[in-house]
Amino acid sequence: MHIDSFGGGAAAAIRDIAAAQAVTARDNPRYEQVVNTLVSSDATQAQRDHAYDLVAGIETTDQVCYTDEALTERAAGAIADDRTVPVNIAEVAPLVPPGTVLGPFDTGDAAAVAMMEYSNPLSIQANLENGGLVFRDPDSGQYFVSTPMGGTLDGFDPSQVPQPDGMELHACYHGHADYSKADGTRTDLAGDEFNSDQFSSQDKRVADGGYWGSVIYVSTPGGDFRKYDSATRQDTVIN
Repeated sequence: MHIDSFGGGAAAAIRDIAAAQAVTARDNPRYEQVVNTLVSSDATQAQRDHAYDLVAGIETTDQVCYTDEALTERAAGAIADDRTVPVNIAEVAPLVPPGTVLGPFDTGDAAAVAMMEYSNPLSIQANLENGGLVFRDPDSGQYFVSTPMGGTLDGFDPSQVPQPDGMELHACYHGHADYSKADGTRTDLAGDEFNSDQFSSQDKRVADGGYWGSVIYVSTPGGDFRKYDSATRQDTVIN
């Protein structure tokens, strides 16, 4: 008897059972823990399922049972390279090379803020600038941001950041290190000789010239994240 000859409710139930049986069970607690660690809480269930499949595929493909630490590190790279699953930047960024692109995000601001929440404490701790680039995928309209690369006491060179194929350069972000004297000696806000809580004139010239996108972001030792948009000449705090 053809399945459609059953009553509507019975036919639907049978189709549901068949569909459930066709789906690979995602019930390995090790893989679930890796997903919980690396994937953003904002991810949809479909994105989490995809991340689980990526994690499971690592040991299946390599035919190796990795330690939890090694599996998590490999999974961070796989999920980052896939670029379809929102990640927990605080967990993924330390496990991938500097300059690795992470995302997707709905806006450039969201991408920059998420990364600066991770990169700003590193910049302050080292008392060195760091930074990266924000990109836009023209096909999806989503944004991506690179993990921070190192700079100097008073500068960051965006040209060192790898630029992925097929993405448009949108913005640059950087951290202004800690409050310091000109020789790098740490101080407080009153003694700071770099005006570290504000954009420098050079920062704004970079955006006005469009060298690394039309927008520039800075994270500061005071904890503010600032955005300068060359299209509007507006300098605003965005966190």
